[in-house]
Amino acid sequence: MTHNAPAPAPAPGRSPVQVMLMNFLLKFRFATTPQLARLDHQRYGSRGSALRQTTRHLASLETAGLVLRLERRVGGWPGGSGPAVWALTTSGYHQITGTTGARQRPRLLSTTFLEHLLAVTETRVIVAETVREIDGASVHVEHEPECWRTYLGLHGQRLTLRPDLRLEITTQEFRDSYFLEVDRATENPARVIAKCRQYQRYRRTGQEQQRAGAFPAVLWIVPHTKRRDQLNQHIRQAELTSGMFHVRTLDELPTILRDGPPTSTTHP
Repeated sequence: MTHNAPAPAPAPGRSPVQVMLMNFLLKFRFATTPQLARLDHQRYGSRGSALRQTTRHLASLETAGLVLRLERRVGGWPGGSGPAVWALTTSGYHQITGTTGARQRPRLLSTTFLEHLLAVTETRVIVAETVREIDGASVHVEHEPECWRTYLGLHGQRLTLRPDLRLEITTQEFRDSYFLEVDRATENPARVIAKCRQYQRYRRTGQEQQRAGAFPAVLWIVPHTKRRDQLNQHIRQAELTSGMFHVRTLDELPTILRDGPPTSTTHP
């Protein structure tokens, strides 16, 4: 069971499945057809059927001017020529939120940022798929900007910590929480360490512990083992708070979600 899936908002003339797809795009901003199909595949008899029906619903929404298919195709994560990428149009955004005024400009994003957002979506999809396989589990997910945290710096200035996602997985036996950072191996490791230090400063405020009872593990999701090993080395050398930061490839994400964060910053 997955908590806080996008709650369908009013959308005149749209089927419940189409409303759900629009709500997914509202949360993620961008997603591929297979990603959207995987999020809701249990509605259908097979993954193939889910992909066909999702494609059909997206085509209907596109005809209605509520979603758009990006002309450029972006290589998926971990790579290769990917399927079409979808986003809400301004009309779609207004219809699903019931608001007016905000304009959607998905075509103006850089390819690099778009690839990052699609990697975050892929991470979120794998979280949903993994939690479905854990007996009696539910997951609460905070997306951007809901997962961002504002706090006061040493000199009283307002600072903002910007994770990509925050998760809380709950069963009768355990409750594990995480801040997730999706890394594309495009940044200097020094910037990753600077972000880790920001997490340490935020932890020292005690705000998250007061809010949630404990500070979440910080999980960096990376595209390959070379990057995992590189970041683990830099984290060790930086002498960061022991057990607070963990680096995993996307393929390794399900294991840590099922077993919980280890007590060591190093990879087994």
